[in-house]
Amino acid sequence: MPSVFAYSDYRAFMRDAFAEKKASSRFSWREFAKRAGYASPVFLKLVAEEKSSLSPEGIERVGLALGLTDKEQEFFRILVPFTHETNNEKKQKLFNEMRKIAALCKNHVVEATLYDYYKEWYHSVIRELAPNVSSESEISKLLVPKIPVPQVKASIALLLKLGLLERDSQGKYHQSNKHLTTGDSINSMAIRKHHENMGVLAVASLEAISKEERDISGITMGLSKEGFEAVKAEIANFRRRIKEIAVQSGSEDESVYRINLQLFPLSKAARKTKEAK
Repeated sequence: MPSVFAYSDYRAFMRDAFAEKKASSRFSWREFAKRAGYASPVFLKLVAEEKSSLSPEGIERVGLALGLTDKEQEFFRILVPFTHETNNEKKQKLFNEMRKIAALCKNHVVEATLYDYYKEWYHSVIRELAPNVSSESEISKLLVPKIPVPQVKASIALLLKLGLLERDSQGKYHQSNKHLTTGDSINSMAIRKHHENMGVLAVASLEAISKEERDISGITMGLSKEGFEAVKAEIANFRRRIKEIAVQSGSEDESVYRINLQLFPLSKAARKTKEAK
């Protein structure tokens, strides 16, 4: 059976566990429901298809039906509310509990290292600086705000582990061609924190950085649904063009910059009156 520690969504775990049992026997959703003590033969199938959810009692039933060990069941008890939780702070607390349980069993939570990468703003900055700066202490001094040397060293170790940095025989760092992508619940949770951290730095730059070294502006506008989608597409094109400029403008004395592109509603949809039209 697949390891529950490798999942960030309990429904995906249920689907894979069912598929593995079915491949080696005549196991069915009816049999699964029966083992878990459900009268409805399709209830667990609906749960796996995200059309229903497990109650606290159901969590215990499913764990028993799948033969989970004590620690696996402890993990599963947290995995279910983690899957459903929408509050980022609460989700992070559940995630930390999951990691502790997995560590006790000498397992790791899927993509936990990517979570570690995204949750701190300076990892991406250090990745840009490391190939051009001679030492960790120099990187520490260049970061705005400054980060202690031990944290810089830990960041570089993480970047090496993820394959986002490589070190040659002379000890010099190089960026690999590997890129990180976002998608599942753990990544999305960390990405939200990443954007939050970068937003805080943007606000701080209003006082800490001179106008000549920054460019911060905004537009408040009315948009239809079609207009909103058109602006999103334009922002995507803009991001691609900025990446091209960054690649073409490399030099020995470059600094690391951050662009926050934020498009969000400041009101609910309001239907215009005939007079306004």
